[in-house]
Amino acid sequence: MERREQAAMKLRRVAPVCRARGFILPFALVVFGFALLPLWVAEAQLTDTSGQFYYLNARPLLDYPLQDLLRAVPELRGLEPAPNQDDLASMLDKAGKVTEDLLDSMPNLVSHEEVTQQKLGAPGRVMDHRRVEFDYMILAHQHGANATLDEYRAGLDGSPLTTEGLEEGYMLTRGFASEWLHFLPPIQPAARFRYLGQQTDGGLRCYVVAFAQKPGFATITGTVVQGGRSACILYQGIAWIDEASFRIVRLRTDLLAPRPDIGLERQTTELHFGEVHLPQTVSALWLPQEVIVTTDMKDHLFRNIHRYSGYRLFKVEARILPAPPDQPLPKKPD
Repeated sequence: MERREQAAMKLRRVAPVCRARGFILPFALVVFGFALLPLWVAEAQLTDTSGQFYYLNARPLLDYPLQDLLRAVPELRGLEPAPNQDDLASMLDKAGKVTEDLLDSMPNLVSHEEVTQQKLGAPGRVMDHRRVEFDYMILAHQHGANATLDEYRAGLDGSPLTTEGLEEGYMLTRGFASEWLHFLPPIQPAARFRYLGQQTDGGLRCYVVAFAQKPGFATITGTVVQGGRSACILYQGIAWIDEASFRIVRLRTDLLAPRPDIGLERQTTELHFGEVHLPQTVSALWLPQEVIVTTDMKDHLFRNIHRYSGYRLFKVEARILPAPPDQPLPKKPD
């Protein structure tokens, strides 16, 4: 077995996944280092909704008056407000079908990932930073009606990963290729949606839709664990959906509410997706190009910038090697 496949197999044992009505989805993993006391978002919870009651009084962005929402989310500058919600159901239906098709057609992939880890001061000034590179793998599997999409990292030489930067007090994040799967039809009922309007993003005309997970109903949630304590994490976000293709071209996610009880005040993830053409695939793929994660944790401000390039098919090569000269061949059974 090649070294890269060995590394992927080792990573797979710790990769968080969550299952929802026939789909197995990875969930973003966030790792922090504070004086050698790590904090991380562990694997998603699926059935126990008791921890979600923390959010019963949360006021998500989609409930804000439009002017307040525009001030809270600068990326909405230039939005043409929607006159009503009449087209929302049709948009969600079309975006959901496209998302299912993208998942079904996803091959095994590997790309080059460059991560810039930053410690920030006020007002957002970079105080210190480091840069690390990985082989970033997306492995897709079909098992009857079930689809899986798993994400792994390995060192460029195929070696297993260490705690990249954690011992120096940095943050490490992962799990972005599947973020648009929040719009899968089986998962949509666990969230509320609001059609905000239309906006041009990167030259594309987009529908802009806000969403927020429903406390007590969410089937995909995160868990923050620190020193034996854990807390459930719910999310909200805004998606920019291409009017022509109904693909999600841009996505912003935030905490549904701050968690001051564990020191997690804010986490904003900005994802930009793009079309990728490979000679071996019939249709174009839709994959992350750049991801920016900003986290305010216990008066520490972090930013991770992930950039992806050189997507290609991931193939496992196996070789059968002859036994060394000093090693006898196994005897045939009598």
